[in-house]
Amino acid sequence: MKDNSETKSRQASVDEKSIDQPAAEGKRVKTAPDAKAKKAAEKAKKKAERQERREARRHRRAWAFFKLTLTKYFVRKFRYSYDSLKEVEGPYLLLANHNMELDPALVGIAAGKQIYFVASEHIMRKGLGTWFLRTFFRPIIHTKGKTGTKSVMAIIKALKKGYNVCLFAEGNRSFNGVTGDILPSTGKLARAAGASLVTFRIEGGYLTQPRFSTSYRKGKTYGHLVHVYKPDELKKMSDDEMNEAINRDLHEDAYKTQETERTAYKGKNLTLGIESTLFWCPACKKFETLKSTPDEVRCSACGFTASFDEYGYLNCSDGVTRNMRDWDREQKEFLIGQFRDGTFGGFTDQVTVRIIGADHKAGEVMNGELRATTEGVTFAGKHYKRGYISGLAVYSRNNINTLFGPEEVQYDLRGDLGFNALKYYYLYQETKETES
Repeated sequence: MKDNSETKSRQASVDEKSIDQPAAEGKRVKTAPDAKAKKAAEKAKKKAERQERREARRHRRAWAFFKLTLTKYFVRKFRYSYDSLKEVEGPYLLLANHNMELDPALVGIAAGKQIYFVASEHIMRKGLGTWFLRTFFRPIIHTKGKTGTKSVMAIIKALKKGYNVCLFAEGNRSFNGVTGDILPSTGKLARAAGASLVTFRIEGGYLTQPRFSTSYRKGKTYGHLVHVYKPDELKKMSDDEMNEAINRDLHEDAYKTQETERTAYKGKNLTLGIESTLFWCPACKKFETLKSTPDEVRCSACGFTASFDEYGYLNCSDGVTRNMRDWDREQKEFLIGQFRDGTFGGFTDQVTVRIIGADHKAGEVMNGELRATTEGVTFAGKHYKRGYISGLAVYSRNNINTLFGPEEVQYDLRGDLGFNALKYYYLYQETKETES
């Protein structure tokens, strides 16, 4: 009996404790997953950091290898002389003008330490080339025509980690030999980055590889270290003052340089494809009548001809010697004049169209007519009003990257060798200025 009563007493005690336990046990059940999740997050963070360190080592080794093996080749091929950046203390944001596809190589040769480059999104569709660039150089990707918030944050993040970053401030290669205006947000980025700013101007690049050209010409190129702005100096400047300084530092006029240098840029097929930049005949004032051969460009309407010589000038059948800078300025002014007074008749081209997905992959190819009027753009069987175009940029020689609507659906448009994307870009620029 005694044993039985003691057993009952102990059981009652246990039952009483069990009644008091649920809250405490519940608390333990609730906190255990949080602690486990925190531990897992810390483990994932450390793994990511190790992965980043491994990638950084691979990038440094690749940079050192290619710089060692390719510097002499590029210096010889492009007769390249440059100011060394080895003594410039990093991290820094380097801004350069843009004329050649190989401008990153010229910047890299001048640089001391490794640099991460900001690159156009289209390089993500280069197959094996994309794998190579991502594996060994990890470019910071920017979609042309977009505001670039993600790429800006990536630039700042890289600088804060102590890496150097190069951005071609115009966001596009020059069509006419003159450095274009930088993006308005560049000055703000330079000041917000918290790092030094280096301005580096490349001369001779445009005539080495004119935008319309399908090959390189043999001449001279120069890489000039213009200025190093320290963080304290940047803090004292406004965004507008910074933009003005950058535009001044990077400005290059190939034809102004030629007036004194008079350098020959020799090659084959010097005139071939020039109608991908020139879309207007200065003799009869008509659009879309120019067609090139390796030796000359001819207007089908009036018979006017011009040939691009090794000094970058156009020797014309009307006895006038022209250059790309002035011809382009005149054709743009004539086009915008017609657009504003309502006499513009429209442009028409045959193109291939692909929708670009969020993963940078291109969808099914569609062939059709591209037409632009004062009302908007028509292609792939669809018409888009002027205000519906949210972004348009030209990349490579003459391809168009364009965005439509608030969803910014991305299209890639391509034509043949002589397809002129520049005229559509000028119309887009005028449309945006009219609407703003």
